[in-house]
This record gives sequence, structure tokens and C-alpha cells, in this order.
Amino acid sequence: MTSRSGPNPGQAPTWAVAAQVLGTLVVMGLGAHFFVQAVESASESIGIPAGLIALVLAPLATELPEKFNSIIWLREDKDTLAFGNITGAMVFQSTLPVSLGLLFTRWELGFINIFSVILALVGGALVIALLLRKGPLSGPLLLSGGVLYAAFLAVAIYTLAL
Repeated sequence: MTSRSGPNPGQAPTWAVAAQVLGTLVVMGLGAHFFVQAVESASESIGIPAGLIALVLAPLATELPEKFNSIIWLREDKDTLAFGNITGAMVFQSTLPVSLGLLFTRWELGFINIFSVILALVGGALVIALLLRKGPLSGPLLLSGGVLYAAFLAVAIYTLAL
């Protein structure tokens, strides 16, 4: 006897998967567009450079959901999924958006932009050092990168006050 749901009842039809992926890309594109407009508007309203707002808010808006996914997986003892999720998000953020930015924007780097690049390089070096030591990765070690973010915020606030 054959079922009405087709040969693989647990598998979604290809057209439905493709429609969901395309719809998701459209929604993400629109969301990004609205986010950029909001950053520009906030920049003009409060008199802070848009680049600085983007450096502070964009990581929170893009990476915070990934952190919550990983926390949920860690609570379910799925540490491989949690680590893969964070690593995949970081690899994506450090490749595609950076490549597009390099290709399609003017490069007028001020002090705060150069400082953020230096902190990113220091953070990358810290991660490599943690991985090379071949010991267990504890929460405090992984959270030590937050010190770099705090340093960035402190320098950004200081430069605004000047």
C-alpha cells in the first residue's frame, strides 16, 4: 500500500525547501537593509559616526542569536554542535561580508577602525594560542575575548568624548 505523502513521508518536497530558502534570503536582505537605515538614522540623530555604531551593534545583532543557539545545545550536552555553530558563524562573518566590504567600499580608515582591526588580530591570535595549547577550553578562557570588546568600547567612548 502506498501513502499519500510520497515515497519518503519524512522528507519535505524540494520545491518547499527551495521556496523556504529563497524566502529566508529575501527576509534577511530586507532586514539587513532596514538595519543599515536604522544605523544611519541613529548616527544622524545622536551625532555618533555610523561606522562606530555599526562596530558596536552589528556584532550583537548578528552573533548574539548564534550564542543563544550554542547555549541551548550546551544545555543538551551537544557541545560539538554548539562549537560548530559558533565556529561556522565566525568563519562566515570573517569571509563573505569582509570580502564584499573589501570589494565594494571605499577605504577611509580612521583611528577607531584601525584599532578594531588590531583587536580582531589580537583576538585571532588568542584563539590560535588556546587551540595550540591542547587543553580543555573553559568558559572563562572563552569569555576572555570579551575583554577585547570592552577595550574597544572604552576606546570608542573615549574618542567620542574628545
